Amino acid sequence: MKLLPLFATLASLTSLGSSKPTAVTSPFINARAPNGTLLQDVVTWDADSIFVHGERLFLFSGDFAPFRLPVPSLWLDTMQKIKAAGFNAISFYPDWALLEGKRGEVSMDGVFDLEPFFDAAKEAGVYLIARQGPYIHSETAGGGFPGWMQRVKGTFRTTAPDYLSATDLYMKKVGAIISEAQITNGGPVILVQVENEYSQFNGKETGPNGDYFQYVIDQARDAGIVVPIVNNDAHNNGIGAPGNGTGAVDIYGYDSYPIGVGCWNLYDWPAGNLKENYWSLHLEKSPYTPHYIAEFQGGSGSGWGDEDADTCYESVNEVFSRVVYKNNYAAAVKTQNLYPVFGGTNWGNLGYPVFVTSYDVGGTIREDRTLRREKFAEMRLQGEFFKVTPAYYSSRPTYSDSHTFTNTSALRVTRLGDQDSDTSLFVIRHTAYESREVTPYRT
Repeated sequence: MKLLPLFATLASLTSLGSSKPTAVTSPFINARAPNGTLLQDVVTWDADSIFVHGERLFLFSGDFAPFRLPVPSLWLDTMQKIKAAGFNAISFYPDWALLEGKRGEVSMDGVFDLEPFFDAAKEAGVYLIARQGPYIHSETAGGGFPGWMQRVKGTFRTTAPDYLSATDLYMKKVGAIISEAQITNGGPVILVQVENEYSQFNGKETGPNGDYFQYVIDQARDAGIVVPIVNNDAHNNGIGAPGNGTGAVDIYGYDSYPIGVGCWNLYDWPAGNLKENYWSLHLEKSPYTPHYIAEFQGGSGSGWGDEDADTCYESVNEVFSRVVYKNNYAAAVKTQNLYPVFGGTNWGNLGYPVFVTSYDVGGTIREDRTLRREKFAEMRLQGEFFKVTPAYYSSRPTYSDSHTFTNTSALRVTRLGDQDSDTSLFVIRHTAYESREVTPYRT
């Protein structure tokens, strides 16, 4: 057996013809279950990947919030740079607090008008994942809730009638605008996420509550959303996954920040923080939807007392991208959204208190929109690789260990088998992800 590197810096993700392993480390999905009741036929999915107009797609996405770059004339330039970095999709949040500063008056004009954002995405040739809330987190003050919400007595993010009532107008208005921009109407929006990290409870909240999540889903549907609805589970514990009853989304997603959000571990990543069980968890939680990481670490936050953004970037630089993202590919992640690809700026009191004005956070593109980080080239390399490797789109892990494919236990190799051809892909990385050693090997 011989592994043939396709790219010098992505040498550990390679393709070959048919290979017959003697055992598997995780069970195959026996069949590709059909979608549920579809409201359209443009964006569909099976257990392996999303389809757009009947064509399989590896969705390589990065997050860019328009409210952190409130200059619509710069959106196209930024999106073109994101696309040039290898991405084919952008996820974005609107910020409710900026759009309904006074209860009952939703204004989406001027720099808050999303239509130029949609137009820029179409011109740049990227898909959009709309993350409409009502809660967004995104290191915003109050998680995106307007200040007047402090006068709402019901517990937030529950079925408390006064809380739900407070969200209705915003969800109707922003949902209608996103609805018009769906791909079914000729726009760039192919997925819509409701809520965010609805499993992150640190206080007196009574969650998760399937009835609440269903209410938010219904708000989106009532506003005209017909593309698949997704979620972002903060702890990858299956909340909202299809088959889990009331409040289930179409495609289950989760987030992961293996080294934490902060300016630490710049050159020494914590041992054991990167999970090797993403695939088995996916099979356990949502086996009949594509493996979808709705947020994966693309930056490392800058708080008060931290070093400057370029220093903090070193913890998530091109080396991090080259090493850590391979773990996702070994787990057959078919939609990977990096948070963020471009951070921007926390204008005024936009950010929450522990974050500084800059929201650069070490993204692929710097806060000033310049391309002076080597991670840009690394992401482009990965994006281009997947454009020419469609066998990945319908592949699944079939074998993974640290001794079958190489002569050293310092390396771990995962074989991915394409379900639609005899092609095999092999992902090679250090068994200890934090290792910076140069490890010679034979196959």
